[in-house]
Amino acid sequence: MRSIRESGAISNLKLRASWGRIGNENVDPYLWQEVVNTWGWTMRVPNPDFTWEKQNQWNLGLDLAMLKNRFTVTADVYKKHSYDLIYSDFPVPPLTGSYYLTSSVNIGEVENKGWEISAKWSDRINDFSYSIGGMVFDNKNQVLKAGYNTTDTLIFKGTNDRIWYRGIPINNYYGFETDGYFQNQAEIDATNAKFPNTLPGDIRYIDQNGDGILNDEDRVFLGDPAPHYNYSITLDMRYKNWDFSMLGQGVGKRVGRLGGQEGYPVYVDGGSNNLGAPRQYYANNRWTPETPNSRFPRVWTGSSTNTYLSDVWLSDASFFRIKSLQLGYTIPKVSNNIRNLRIYFNAQDFLTFTNWEGLEPERDGGNGAYPRMATYSVGFQVTLF
Repeated sequence: MRSIRESGAISNLKLRASWGRIGNENVDPYLWQEVVNTWGWTMRVPNPDFTWEKQNQWNLGLDLAMLKNRFTVTADVYKKHSYDLIYSDFPVPPLTGSYYLTSSVNIGEVENKGWEISAKWSDRINDFSYSIGGMVFDNKNQVLKAGYNTTDTLIFKGTNDRIWYRGIPINNYYGFETDGYFQNQAEIDATNAKFPNTLPGDIRYIDQNGDGILNDEDRVFLGDPAPHYNYSITLDMRYKNWDFSMLGQGVGKRVGRLGGQEGYPVYVDGGSNNLGAPRQYYANNRWTPETPNSRFPRVWTGSSTNTYLSDVWLSDASFFRIKSLQLGYTIPKVSNNIRNLRIYFNAQDFLTFTNWEGLEPERDGGNGAYPRMATYSVGFQVTLF
C-alpha cells in the first residue's frame, strides 16, 4: 500500500461509516395543545402522548484520489428510518360531538434509501488546463406505516390526490387511469361507468373493479412526484488569458402534475376559477369532433369531471438544463495601478431540454407560477495594484 501511495497511483483512500438517532425539532412546538377559537369552540383536541419525530440513519462512504489527485471520486450510500411522524389533522371520532375536530398524532413511519456518487478529472497540458466533473444521486422512499396499524391508509385532509399507503412512495399521485375520450353520445349511453353530465370530448375513466360505478375504489397509484436520478455536470477550461466554465443540471425521472392554468388549460372562464383562455399549445391539442385523438379533453366552462386527478394531467418532467455558462478574457498589466482587467459574458438558465408540457419542469405549474427566465449579462472585473 505504501508503494502505491508513493507512486501516486492512489494518493488518498478513506472509508467512512456513521450511525445516528436524531429528533426532528422543526415542527410547531404547540401542536400538542388544545386550540379554542374566539367563540369558545374547541378546534383541536390536546394529545398528552404527542412527541417529536425521530430518525435512525446509517451512512457508508468512500473518498478516493488517484493519479496525483487528477482523478477524485466520492461515493455515499445511506438508509434512514423515520418514525413517530406527525399528522396534525387526524380526525377525532364523532362521539366527541363534532365531525370537524382534529388532533395532532404520531402515526407514520417512512424509510428512505439513497446513494450519491461524484467524480472529477483535472489536468494541465502546457498553457491549457481543464477539469470535468459530474454527480448523480437518487433517493427512494416508501411508507412503512400510515396509521396506528400497518394496514391503515392515510389520505390527507382537504385532498384525496395525495395518499400514504404501505409500500408506496410518499405522496404518490392517486387518481384515475383513463381510456381516451368519449367521442359521441352513443358511446356515453352505452357506458355504465361514467359521471353525471358527461359530454363528448370528456375523459373516459377506467372502472377498475368493473362494478359499473366510478368512485374512490377505482383510483390507483399513478406515479411518484419525487425527482429521481438527479445529476449535474461541470466543465472548466483555461487557455492562456481565456477562461470558460459551464454547469449543467437535470433530473432523469420525474412525474409532474399539470396544475392551475397548466393543469386545466381548457377551463375557460369557468366557475370561481377564472383561468382565461388556454395557451396555444393546449388550444392546438384539445379534443374536437374533427380531432378525436387529441392530447387534452374538450373545452369546457363551469364545473367538470375532467378536473379529477388522472393520468391525463400527468406528464414527463425529466429535463436537462444549462444552468450557467461563462466565457471570459483577462487583460494583464493594463497600467501601473491596474494589475489586470477581466471581461466576461455570462448566461444563466438559457437552454433546457425536456418533454414537460408545462412551463417549468422543476416546478409543477399553477396560477402565478412563473418559469425560470434566461439571463444574459456582460461585465468586467478590475484588480488594482
